Amino acid sequence: MATSSMNGHSVAVAAASVSDQNNSAAASLFADSLPGSQRRISGSLYDEEEDDLDDEEHHLNQSLSSLSSRNCHYRPLLNEGEETRRQAGRNKDRHRRKPTILTQTHFDARYRFTRPKTSSLSLRQLLSGTGFGGAGNDGHCSKRCLLDCLLSLFPFISVIRQYQWRSDLIADTIAGLTVGIMNIPQGMAYAMLADLPPVCGLYLGFFPLILYFFFGTSRQVSMGTFALSSLMVAVPVVRIVGVQLTPALADILGPLPTMSISTEAPVAIINNATTSLPVPHGNYTEDGLNQYRIQVALSVTLLAGLIQIGLGLFRFGFITIYLSTPLVSGFTTGAAFHVMTSQVPAIFGIKVPRHASSFKLIHSYMDIIDRLPDSNPASVIISIVCICLLLLFRLIINAKLSKLCRFPVPIELILVVLGTSIGHFGHLHTAYAVDIVGEIPSGLRAPSMPSIGLFHLVWQDAFMLAIIMYVCTFSICKIYANKHGYLLDSNQELLASGIVNTVGPVFGCYFSAGSLSRSQVQEDMGGRTQVASLIAASLMIFVLLFLGPLFRELPTAVLACIIIVALKGLFMQFRDAVKLYRISKYDFSIWIVCFFGVVILNVSYGLMLGFAYSLLTVVCRTQSPSTSILGRLPTTDIYKDVRFYPSAAQVPGVVVFRFDGALYFASVDNFRYRLVKLTGFDPKLAEAQQIEQEAQHRQQQLELSPQSLAADDEAGSNSAAPSDTASSSSHQTNQSTRLHHIVVECSGINYIDSVGASFLRVLIADYQRVGVSILFACCKHQFRRMLERSEFADKYSVYVSVHDAVLSALADYPNQRARLASDARSGSSTVDTEDTAAVFESQRLLQQTGESRDTSSRAGLNV
Repeated sequence: MATSSMNGHSVAVAAASVSDQNNSAAASLFADSLPGSQRRISGSLYDEEEDDLDDEEHHLNQSLSSLSSRNCHYRPLLNEGEETRRQAGRNKDRHRRKPTILTQTHFDARYRFTRPKTSSLSLRQLLSGTGFGGAGNDGHCSKRCLLDCLLSLFPFISVIRQYQWRSDLIADTIAGLTVGIMNIPQGMAYAMLADLPPVCGLYLGFFPLILYFFFGTSRQVSMGTFALSSLMVAVPVVRIVGVQLTPALADILGPLPTMSISTEAPVAIINNATTSLPVPHGNYTEDGLNQYRIQVALSVTLLAGLIQIGLGLFRFGFITIYLSTPLVSGFTTGAAFHVMTSQVPAIFGIKVPRHASSFKLIHSYMDIIDRLPDSNPASVIISIVCICLLLLFRLIINAKLSKLCRFPVPIELILVVLGTSIGHFGHLHTAYAVDIVGEIPSGLRAPSMPSIGLFHLVWQDAFMLAIIMYVCTFSICKIYANKHGYLLDSNQELLASGIVNTVGPVFGCYFSAGSLSRSQVQEDMGGRTQVASLIAASLMIFVLLFLGPLFRELPTAVLACIIIVALKGLFMQFRDAVKLYRISKYDFSIWIVCFFGVVILNVSYGLMLGFAYSLLTVVCRTQSPSTSILGRLPTTDIYKDVRFYPSAAQVPGVVVFRFDGALYFASVDNFRYRLVKLTGFDPKLAEAQQIEQEAQHRQQQLELSPQSLAADDEAGSNSAAPSDTASSSSHQTNQSTRLHHIVVECSGINYIDSVGASFLRVLIADYQRVGVSILFACCKHQFRRMLERSEFADKYSVYVSVHDAVLSALADYPNQRARLASDARSGSSTVDTEDTAAVFESQRLLQQTGESRDTSSRAGLNV
């Protein structure tokens, strides 16, 4: 106890002696006991002397703490030690030296910046799967690699291995039967929408479902007929068979079948004029025209499937990102009008020729209006009854029955059965001239290869069909994958869709895609895997083998009503346009342009117009990004936009400019324009004014005589001597407030090309000629690397932070620089609530009066 007391007394005596000595003696007294120096980084680095003073103050605090815990007899020594601690704090403030400012070059050297090595994959690695983590380091395909490739190519293996037969099979069976029932009326209706026989739509309810089961990765999507794909297939069918049916086309597809001979040649629209088509091989028959239409549809489907397979093998699944949601929404909404327009003649029981040119909706409705007096009353009555029943069940009855029964009422199938029965027993076709579906062959179509001679006529339609339908299908798959929490492989989905549409045409199936309505029903019924598709395909094969011919007397008006009512979901997408208007004007304009392009022109041209406009908006957004002027928040080294933070004040003579976008050939002009506008300083104009002033000064010197110059010099020397001090101080003040540095905050510049790098060199030279230097801060690695490749001259003008760049810009103004460094270093990271208003008011007064920043620090603001 005595020993500890003596030790405490000696420490107190030493502390008391420090108060009588100078500050250097105080530092040497505790030099042996101070801990090692410790570096601290907070916007800038402190040097070693300041760290020593911090350690000295810390050691004094420990000594005083030990004294305070001792006997009260050491109270005088404790008071002297407290005074010594205060003196050490004042000593630290006086001896605080300038912070070390780090450029990007110094920062990289100090912290050993290393650029990561990039290596390209060899062809052997790509083929063996090494580049994708599938093989060992030796590049040889192992058994594990082969198994992974097999599981990725056939996803159903993983599904079957994890299948819960007791629980999943019941749910998949219920969902499959429900979707299979829906496939019957939708298949026949959408096939007629594609200008094909109804049996072609029934084929899509069997083969695509089987193929997608083996190769698809989605568990809820229902492949098969889709209104939009049927409409896009109808475009080349109508264009080639309805307009360009020539002997050359007959030579490609073969002669027409000679079944029942028609006494009239069919009519079509050629250059918007009604004319009879040429007869290449005798008179036309409806069966012969259907064969031509089927061949064109299968050819465009085969080519689209091959395109999808090629894109899938080359891993082009990312193409979905280039077709934005507003673009797809506007396109599908506009296409819904084409689908509805194609079914209006069947509702009224009239014949309207199809148009293949632009403005086809306008011509179609003109023809419909001209033929309305010839409407079939029986077809109109059937259409009204069917539409009312469909809307009644969809909007009211099914919603109420959903609480009692999981199964929705299959109203479409009920209407098909009732329509077929009434048509058969009521003799609607013979007695009332109601159009009917006609003969539906039973059984499956014999496999045959579609004609590849039509590829040069349909390649544009096939390419758009492959891309658009893949985007729509993958969007549907992604909805249910996110909902149920499993992953999708975009490349595998593209490959699966290509396989479905390449093998399907061999068995008579035109283009197949995911249906949103059937997928929703399959998910609502509890479908968990694609086993539900196998159940639906089993029901469809039963219909094809035994029940197909029974639908011969079905009125086409019933199918037309089913299609029109099914478009309700697409027409409801007008709400997307309203939401987009509130969220983003750019996205709203994309929706509007694509919608009106599809409605006014046609499906193909409207899509191309919308896609081009979508890319144009991307260029406009990157060409004109947001810019701002940054100011420093009080007592911090944080710089924020002065528009959003009123307390952020600009440093006199220094402007911090932020550019949030890529700096490339299309945005350099905008960069210069925004910089000049926001800073209010144009180097070209300033240089011209400077040249003009120099010329005027030389002219004045020439006009003055030597006698007047001597007299002015003598008078000026006598009068200027007393005011030299005042004029020099005012000159320094003007020089410090004049713009002399621009700091470009580059954290928002994520890309720069060679044009942008050259532009920066020219920009720096322009500003240097008028006495303004440009510094860069917060630069990303890509930005710095492009500057290095472009042989950027001054690599030391790139700084780690904005505050370092600002301190470097104030190198010629030491007083202002010292105040700024001291003010930023003395603050903390939090703002006291009581002092917030005082901070704002102080900053406002400082900006108005131009006083020094020392005023806010002396006021005791704790920020």
